[in-house]
Amino acid sequence: MLIELIITSAIMVVVFGSLFLAFQFTLELLSISRAKLSGLSLANDRMEYFRSLPYDSVGVVSGFPAGTIPQTSVLSLNGISFNERVRVDYVNDPADDVAGVDNNGITTDYKQIRLEYQWEIGGETKELILSSFIVPRSIESNVGGGTVRINVLDADSTLLPGATVRLFNSSSTFSYDVTNLTTAAGSALFAVPQDSGYQVEVSANIGGEQYSTARTYAATTTNPNPNVVPFSVAEAGISTLTFQIGALGDLDLSVKSAVVENSAAETFADSLGIALSNDTAVSGGDLVLADTAGVYQTSGIAYLNTTAPSTINSWEVVRVVPVIPATTNFLLRLYTGDAVGGYTPIPDSDLPGNSTGFTDTLIDVSALDVGTYATATIGITLSTSNTSVTPAIEEVAVYWRESDSALASQSFYIQGHKTIGTDASAAPIYKATSTATTNANGEIQIPDLEYDIYSVDTSASLDLARACPAYPIVHQAGIDSEVELLYVANSANTLRVHVLDSLNRSVPGVDVELRRSGYNQTLQTDTCGQVFFTGGPTNNNDYELTVSAPGYATQVVDPVEVNGDTVTTINLSV
Repeated sequence: MLIELIITSAIMVVVFGSLFLAFQFTLELLSISRAKLSGLSLANDRMEYFRSLPYDSVGVVSGFPAGTIPQTSVLSLNGISFNERVRVDYVNDPADDVAGVDNNGITTDYKQIRLEYQWEIGGETKELILSSFIVPRSIESNVGGGTVRINVLDADSTLLPGATVRLFNSSSTFSYDVTNLTTAAGSALFAVPQDSGYQVEVSANIGGEQYSTARTYAATTTNPNPNVVPFSVAEAGISTLTFQIGALGDLDLSVKSAVVENSAAETFADSLGIALSNDTAVSGGDLVLADTAGVYQTSGIAYLNTTAPSTINSWEVVRVVPVIPATTNFLLRLYTGDAVGGYTPIPDSDLPGNSTGFTDTLIDVSALDVGTYATATIGITLSTSNTSVTPAIEEVAVYWRESDSALASQSFYIQGHKTIGTDASAAPIYKATSTATTNANGEIQIPDLEYDIYSVDTSASLDLARACPAYPIVHQAGIDSEVELLYVANSANTLRVHVLDSLNRSVPGVDVELRRSGYNQTLQTDTCGQVFFTGGPTNNNDYELTVSAPGYATQVVDPVEVNGDTVTTINLSV
């Protein structure tokens, strides 16, 4: 009997406990619903009252639009305290806009009132928001205030929707701080009281992509002459400012103290550099289609001897010098294998575009993994649709890196070209500046950097001998930049020459001769298309520079001045 009594009592405790919890939950739910209904009733009553006010009275005390409504209040209904917050904004109705511009110049078409209520119930904070438009009985008016229009452009100078625009003013007569988003037209409108000292701050986070910030600057001791200063808004006036921002991107610098490169070139002086040929021939120092009595084959292929570097850190680029008359073509591919066992094209997964074949004069092969491809064979397919004409290949060169040495623990000062003002001596004040030190691998990572052109400075005991891909560093919006810099011992007078083709691509293997009376030196451009003359040039303005390479017209620049660390760029044409 005792056991049965205990079991019965336990069952009753569980049943009645569950009923009690359910009853308690029901009471809490009723209490929450009652509070929400009370809040909604209060909000509706208050909204109706505000709608009954004269149009000019619909505004906030000590705010803009000015009116009779307190910005914050504490109200009670059914024993519940509600915190009320009121915001009133002017609205520019697009119905009277023409090409994004209000046709009567008045952007304060009507008002929007927003009521926010918060209350505590059951230890939690609940919230309710209600909004409505308040329309004037007559035509719109801008008496007592004006309009600020902020246009926002992206890095490509295209109007940017969805940007965040903060307009603020710490004036003693009126404190204003409102944030709006730009519309589809890339602009944000603000109806504000007439006043001076308005400032703007523009940024964006669109699709998870963070943008740079642009703003006005008040004069300070560190920036006494800002480029974009606070501005005034006159009654019935429209103040328009335009700001440009861009998506941020990382900048990765790889700094070297030495770089060793090597290359192998086939000039077709004879057929010894060809491992296997089908319907091709070597003639007059060129690889051409084989012919019979002047009638060329329609297509043919030649496999060059395998390029097998004894030391390789990375593949770099293949340079081709073709002569391609109309109706002819060439394709270059990279293969594994040999003439005995056959050749297999390297798959696109390891070298994108290889299956289709390359027709360019400069082919980036840096994607090739040297662990998988320590050697490679170039195959060249020639074709013509006119058997009286043949394409020709004058030269093929393969470039690779053998080794490099990192410049570790070296401090650098990195500076963008954008300015925000000038100091008391009229010297520019730059927007983006930073100091960083290379790690053990000679690397510097700068995350979330604004698009700009950047310069890098370091110890006076070092000279910049090479910069890949170019220098100064052009850091584009929304793109992560990777730049390699090579520094060598300082010399009083140096000349760095960067050779580009008509597409502004760096050209390797170009002979660059610098000479004057008592000095003559010829260097060949590296895979970044650059040479660096140091240790011999002196401060003079009568140097002659000759730049030549197969497939390009020779250029002579005379005179050339060398004064300190001098840089010049040469664009070659075919």
